[in-house]
Amino acid sequence: YASSAVFEHPEAYAEEALRFKEAGWTAYKIHPPAIPDLDIRVCDAVRSAVGDDYRIMLDSTWSYDYPNALRVGRAVESLGFYWYEDPLAYDDLYGYVKLKQVLGIPLMATEMPSTGPRSYAPWIMQQATDYLRGDVAIKGGLTSCLKTAHTAETFQMNYEVHHGGNSLNNVANLHLIMAIPNCEYFEVLLPDAVQKHGLVQDIEVDAEGMVHAHQRPGLGAEIDHALIERNKIAEL
Repeated sequence: YASSAVFEHPEAYAEEALRFKEAGWTAYKIHPPAIPDLDIRVCDAVRSAVGDDYRIMLDSTWSYDYPNALRVGRAVESLGFYWYEDPLAYDDLYGYVKLKQVLGIPLMATEMPSTGPRSYAPWIMQQATDYLRGDVAIKGGLTSCLKTAHTAETFQMNYEVHHGGNSLNNVANLHLIMAIPNCEYFEVLLPDAVQKHGLVQDIEVDAEGMVHAHQRPGLGAEIDHALIERNKIAEL
């Protein structure tokens, strides 16, 4: 799915979401300005632009207190959003438990902090989130993430994988996604060209909105050593 940058005006989100829908991408996630009333207007504008049959999500990046998280959550629930991500502070376990009890839209948490499998236990046992969140770069590597994905699977929970922040991390995340049954999406943070550097062939979304893993051994990606050499400023 396309994962937006932060814009000032609802129209910018609506135009971008429609552009990616028309390009064949299967979903669009909003990173809003983190002002609750404006965020609701953004979500409404995007839904109006893409129609009722297109999947959209909201990632509020830990921006709200509980009353505002509830208010925004009820708004996106009524708009048919697919999930509601990180509305509260990442360590507000109590708030997420309360929020999950009163909202029907699936909640997604646990992107932070940068810890391994054991940190997920209270979120599962206290039923504080519907989905778990993973990232090879910040959650302990491939083995750590695979353990957590399998743990999520035992509770019939999805383990949705975060964008990697750069090309090689994204390759690792994509291999993780393809190794587990309980992840639906590969996240592409926009503008996607900013995330791409140093590979001969990067991950690209095709006309059907799909991505494809490299086929060579290991991560399978070929490092662009010529590019590195051209950008070298010193040898230590």
